Amino acid sequence: MKLKNIICPALAAILTAGVVSSCEDLLKVDSKIVMYDYQNTLDHATDTVYSVMGIISKIQKIADRSVILNEVRGDLVSITDHASTDLRKMYNFDFATSAETPNMYDSPVDYYAVINNCNFFLEHADTAYVRNHKNVFLKEYITVLSYRAWTYLQMAQVYGKVYFVNKPIVSADMADAKNYELLDIKELAEVLLADFEDRFKDYEIPNYGSLGGETTGDGQTSESHKSVDLFIPVRIIMGDLNLWAGNYVEAAQLYSEYLTYSQKEHPTTTANVSWFSNEFVYLGDDSYSGKFGKNMTPIAYIPMEIDDYNGNVSQLPNIFNSTEDNDYWNELTYSYGLSNLSAAQNYCYHEINLRTGYEQPTYMADKLAQDEVLRRGDLRLQSILTTKTERVDDNAVNQNDKRQTIAKIYPEKISIYRDDVIYLRLAEALNRAGLPNTAFAVLKYGLCYETFYLYDEVYYEMDKAAALGLASIYDDFNSSRFEQASYTASSQTRVFDGLSYTSVYTTYYEPDTYNTIGIHSRGCGDAAMDTLYIIPDLATIQDSIRYVEERIVDEMALETCFEGYRFGDLMRVSMHRAQDAGYPGAGGFADNSFLAGKVAARESENPAVRDEALYETLNGDGTSFNGKWFLRMVK
Repeated sequence: MKLKNIICPALAAILTAGVVSSCEDLLKVDSKIVMYDYQNTLDHATDTVYSVMGIISKIQKIADRSVILNEVRGDLVSITDHASTDLRKMYNFDFATSAETPNMYDSPVDYYAVINNCNFFLEHADTAYVRNHKNVFLKEYITVLSYRAWTYLQMAQVYGKVYFVNKPIVSADMADAKNYELLDIKELAEVLLADFEDRFKDYEIPNYGSLGGETTGDGQTSESHKSVDLFIPVRIIMGDLNLWAGNYVEAAQLYSEYLTYSQKEHPTTTANVSWFSNEFVYLGDDSYSGKFGKNMTPIAYIPMEIDDYNGNVSQLPNIFNSTEDNDYWNELTYSYGLSNLSAAQNYCYHEINLRTGYEQPTYMADKLAQDEVLRRGDLRLQSILTTKTERVDDNAVNQNDKRQTIAKIYPEKISIYRDDVIYLRLAEALNRAGLPNTAFAVLKYGLCYETFYLYDEVYYEMDKAAALGLASIYDDFNSSRFEQASYTASSQTRVFDGLSYTSVYTTYYEPDTYNTIGIHSRGCGDAAMDTLYIIPDLATIQDSIRYVEERIVDEMALETCFEGYRFGDLMRVSMHRAQDAGYPGAGGFADNSFLAGKVAARESENPAVRDEALYETLNGDGTSFNGKWFLRMVK
């Protein structure tokens, strides 16, 4: 794609690279690189296109980090014996690095390089220029505003508190961080929201055609990218800012508007991984893992280069996967926390009697009878993670013969958002807005006309939604042609281990592209049929909200593991829980025990056992902002 070759010279200035030793140095501009020109105005189409591409090239530098630092501080991954020292320190929350011992994952200046370029664009783009009665550059302005907000949110999840800079730094006098306010992520979200006008929602993202597809000198051909897939839809980033700020009604409305009224509708579709039959003897259909890898189609992603010559190459494949470059020694793998959670799920098989038409749920009678641990509950983890024993060269003594491949890791696309992530955040916002049954419906049924009117527990929340100003979300999904996926059933015979099995075999039936299923059905069979997957009778609405929140957090783990969301998800929910009056530890910045408990149990094969020292470190005093969660902005 060669993004580095098309950056507008006016945007070539970046912040000083290296380890930060003081707040005076944090935002310092490198005097050896051409400074910004105060007189320059971005008022030509080529200026804006090249400038936006230049910003993407800066985002490439933080792309791997957005995944790694959210995963290694969470509860879903574990380090291997071959993890680098830098990675091991991040995993162990050892952030006391110094100028003498820098860490490759700790570089706030790379985030500020993106922010500074965005600030320059926002300051100098001619948003008043009109041609043919259209504001020509406002789409790019909104796109850059969204990039800046996303970068600030990423940075705040890593450093906890960040200096908010909203003007381009063009001189040494402006580079002193003491001139800027230090904000936590909730404060930051509130400040950033002020820059997004409601009318911005009506603007479509820019379209520059296709990028990439070049053939390198060694014969490799880079991925071809549709430019529209590189930009963040404004409703999504506004939804995220509202969710972090605690504006749950506004966040839910924005996410639902995006899913139903953006440039294309976004049903969940019926991609899943399922058993052949209720005998649980043979793993059958798998349309789930095909959502990832080369064929992934996320809402927005960061494009990466194919080789070092052209720019920034992702190292995620060498960290998560066994490759020739790392002698097949991957540095990260799944944690006991993740495999325990996966195995704890109940796979619900939808059984249909072909003669009587009677339908009933069937569950795996004895999970432990499954030799493969990752097939004892939810099937998504085993679908996207493969392991095998193989040695290419018996003389290569340094090679690992245990190989791991995670289908979600693709070197030329690092996903920022995809549909299921937005559905899960919609559920998170709906739940916190006081609609736990509707939120749970996202997991169990999928949102569509049938969900709202055929399931009493959801139907009875519609009046409450109207009082909250959220009644329109029901209309949004009703008018979008989304339908609950229906089933077909047939009798099939297959041979497994020399034995013949004849059984009912059910499959989702998709008459068009607008069928939807509950997110939990991706790996747990027919969640809508599952009589165990319910909200129990609880004493208060707040109890129900907390129970559903636990299920949403579990579903985030099962659905988005290894994608770079986990620490942020745990942090955000911990912040929600700090507002729950009447609960122990309520108030303050966050309910620290929620995040601490999850992370401290990640290495334990017994889910009831945790690392008490790590728990105490991450819990702190229980409610205050805990700096030990984060890398240090200033050393």
